[in-house]
Amino acid sequence: MGPLSGVRVIDLTRYMAGPYGSMLLGHLGAEVIKVEQPGTGDPMRQASLYFQDGLSGHFASGNVSKKSLTLDLRHPRGKEIFLALAARADIVLENFRPGVLARLGLDYERLQAVNPRIILGSVSGFGQSGPWRDLPSFDLVAQAVGGGMSLTGEPGRPPVKMGIPIGDLAAGVFAAVGVLGALHRRERTGQGEFVDVSMMDVQLSLLNYLAHYYWASGKVPEPEGAGHPNIVPYQIFPTPTGYLAVAVYGDHFWPGFCRALELPELIEDARFATNDLRCQHKEALLPVLEQRIASRPREAWMARLAEEGIPAGPVHHVDEALASAQARERQMVVEAKGPSGSPMKLLGSPMKFKNAGEEITPPPTLGQHTDEILRGLLGYEEAAIETLRREGVV
Repeated sequence: MGPLSGVRVIDLTRYMAGPYGSMLLGHLGAEVIKVEQPGTGDPMRQASLYFQDGLSGHFASGNVSKKSLTLDLRHPRGKEIFLALAARADIVLENFRPGVLARLGLDYERLQAVNPRIILGSVSGFGQSGPWRDLPSFDLVAQAVGGGMSLTGEPGRPPVKMGIPIGDLAAGVFAAVGVLGALHRRERTGQGEFVDVSMMDVQLSLLNYLAHYYWASGKVPEPEGAGHPNIVPYQIFPTPTGYLAVAVYGDHFWPGFCRALELPELIEDARFATNDLRCQHKEALLPVLEQRIASRPREAWMARLAEEGIPAGPVHHVDEALASAQARERQMVVEAKGPSGSPMKLLGSPMKFKNAGEEITPPPTLGQHTDEILRGLLGYEEAAIETLRREGVV
């Protein structure tokens, strides 16, 4: 029983940002009912080069532990069914462009009319206000306009997006946090809420200390590659068996780092005694470190750095990260039965609870739970469900 057991989420989200947020709520134990257009469903069902047991890899990445209900929200009876679901739900999550729910007649005011306690979470590219409100956006655009892309990559090279879709995924995380905050407040006040999350706002928030560096110095931050603007050494180093990330974040790590590298003379070198001095003299220091670390396999350095308590880790490829002993121990790769009954690998939940369990179920096939929801939750008879199906409502 997860911490959100008993909470019902109606999930109107598509693509990646919104589905990731609602999936996190499912990881926490909420019942997540994904509402999809009959016949086509979430566009991510088709948007992938790779499929697992007939399910798109894109779709699988954001839709585990959900139920799928097909419902045409443009049909009057589809609206009627959706409002009946909303009356029995705690949270509705959507990521249409601003104004779409209003045109459907399903905006926050309409939902409140059937359920004053409802929490509506909305994820959009630029939010419900501002001059860019009506513009479309995807992950690439969010990374670009939020400033983060200008900081990613090597100095002097064109900007690059992050390898993971941080514009989408971070917006989903903030949407989940926002609706959970509203849910907690509702327990005290009984009042519903409308939570407005903008992908651009989230990326601006993630600028974090770099925004404050700019305000304090007036200097626009630039790409640092894998390095850091004011910490040395805090970067990756090549070794004969792959790259090694080392983070000497604080002067108390410096002597142990030098001992691990068997370069005790650096401890006594006045040029490198503090982080500020190491930053000033990094052109002299880094070649020495690079040459030394390149002389042995990264596994040897990992063992020695661990003995000295120095933060370090191998730069894993995706296959190495997923196969690591740490990922296995933490159950970050799990297996469930796919649609055909064959084993299907899924990512586990990053949230672990001592007193709450979790069962991750595979992503649903399109409309897999339509009859179950209509019959069990809304009380429809079989004949009525067949009529809805003939009319294309479900």
